[in-house]
Amino acid sequence: MRCKNCGWENPANNAKCEKCNASLAGSTNDSGAPEKSSSGKFEPQKTAKGCPECGYPVRDVEKSCPQCGYHLNNEKPAPPAEKEPLPCEAPQPAPKPAPDVPKPAGKICGFCKASVPEAAHFCPNCGASMTNERKNLEGTIKPWVRAEQIQTPECSLSIIPVEGEATNDSPLRFSGNVIQLNRGNTESANQTITSKVQAELYFENNKWYIQDKSALKTTYIYAGDKVELKSGDIIVMGNRSFEFGCVSENQPE
Repeated sequence: MRCKNCGWENPANNAKCEKCNASLAGSTNDSGAPEKSSSGKFEPQKTAKGCPECGYPVRDVEKSCPQCGYHLNNEKPAPPAEKEPLPCEAPQPAPKPAPDVPKPAGKICGFCKASVPEAAHFCPNCGASMTNERKNLEGTIKPWVRAEQIQTPECSLSIIPVEGEATNDSPLRFSGNVIQLNRGNTESANQTITSKVQAELYFENNKWYIQDKSALKTTYIYAGDKVELKSGDIIVMGNRSFEFGCVSENQPE
């Protein structure tokens, strides 16, 4: 007799179902009962839900098969539906250019690489002019001449002590094509030398030249050897100044 509660096939003389202990009153042994196949398993009807393990018909409320005890919750869930691809992302804006880093105040001497204030006209370390740096190196350089072969001209000034003054054996050294001399880079305690620009030294055509730049015109050269004179040159003898001029016809002015 088939149980109307769980569908279990019970012997005809049973009053209660062997599986669910439900009363068999009103149950019938009709054609709706499952039939066993040649393998010994129950073949479910097409309209019933069968146990995936033994094929016994089970109801949707059953958690386990009344025939074989298979846990119906062990069935593998259906694979989740594939997610739809996300829409294309909006194009990213172009990155902003990095802001310009401000350059440090001041400048660098092209001869001794010392730091020089922006308003300075000469290097306080070597005395080189900051407005005429490397004057003789400007322009086209022969391509076969390597940069390291171009040497910066150098010169020195030695202080001549007066009678009774201690001798200073260390000469003052300068480098560059244009050198501005003043009190700061020659003799800092000498008030007769201007603190601005007393004179300028020039290196041109492998020769050194000097030119007075002081307001009181107090830069002189001792004529210890023959010195070329040109019209307009000033000669100081004693405490008197004389202007030289060429008057001979055979001498160019």
